[in-house]
Amino acid sequence: MDQSSKSDSRQKAPFVNSIAALAEAPKALTLLIVDDESEVADTCARVLKRAGFDCVVAYDAPAALELFDATRPALVLSDINLPNGDGFEIARYVRDRSRVTPVILMTAHHNRQIAGQAARAGATGYLRKPFSNVDLTTAIKSLLDNISGQSGTF
Repeated sequence: MDQSSKSDSRQKAPFVNSIAALAEAPKALTLLIVDDESEVADTCARVLKRAGFDCVVAYDAPAALELFDATRPALVLSDINLPNGDGFEIARYVRDRSRVTPVILMTAHHNRQIAGQAARAGATGYLRKPFSNVDLTTAIKSLLDNISGQSGTF
């Protein structure tokens, strides 16, 4: 092997190593956001994307169930009142398919009966509307940190 071949192989090694490092880098967690109010769903997705998550959005229950199967998100955030279904149905569907995927239900109509229904459906958490962007991000990060057992991973 002549000197120029040795030089070329040494120059390629760092590039190959950085490609390997990129391939091993952790990927952003995908969240499924479900709300029939597009402003709410899209705002939640935008806020959570800024926090480092990938987000997919559905505006009704059937689309949410399809997206759940297609993407297997790390977490589902769903409104309770939806066209063609509800958040309780989504929570049960997720729970039947994954014991580890947390489901947070959102509603503007809070009472003990709804909170009990959410728990019985398998929801992991509950958010009262309206909520701040900070409350949303904190709730999701805290829940995912508690589940993974690692604090500050995002």
